Amino acid sequence: MEQWEHPTVWAIDAKDSCIVLGSSEREKAFLDFTYLDREGLNLVTRRSGGGAVLVEPGHLLWVDVFIPNHSLFWVEDVKLSALWMGRIWHETLQEFPVECSMYEGKFRRSPLSDLVCFAGQSPGEIFIQGQKVLGISQRRSKHGTRYQCALVLKWSPRHLINLFHSAPIQDLAKRIQGCGTAINCRQEDVLEAFLSRLPNI
Repeated sequence: MEQWEHPTVWAIDAKDSCIVLGSSEREKAFLDFTYLDREGLNLVTRRSGGGAVLVEPGHLLWVDVFIPNHSLFWVEDVKLSALWMGRIWHETLQEFPVECSMYEGKFRRSPLSDLVCFAGQSPGEIFIQGQKVLGISQRRSKHGTRYQCALVLKWSPRHLINLFHSAPIQDLAKRIQGCGTAINCRQEDVLEAFLSRLPNI
């Protein structure tokens, strides 16, 4: 079990653009595949749930953190676990400073969040004036919890708007545009600050 003695952190550096669907793939029925082909967008599926996430180089700070289940910091309750990770990010962003808040309520789902991840609200996620700037999902196994964290450095959802243009949602473009926002910080600085707050387990 030595491989689980310390947390593992992955900072994923995207090299091309792709759409990441949730495990349920509810979004797939509304995708414009001709647009995907025309724009050269890749399509992949993650194992955690939620709506689609647009990944583009330089637009997201994508960090995964694995916490082994025998760690003092491992939390069995899914909501409390998300809040633990969210507080670390909240403290990190306040350093720059970014005026933001952490959502502590129940998971809030809507027809729009079934399509676009950043339209939903989950415990631990970070918002700036009601717009999501950090999304968190969890993959849990017998070994521990893997947090998948996406911090927006540039909010440019035109691909999401164009991909889901046929979805039967009123004011779709306006609502997708308004569900997310970005921070004006260097990726390297935010990552360094986050890692400095992560417990050395």
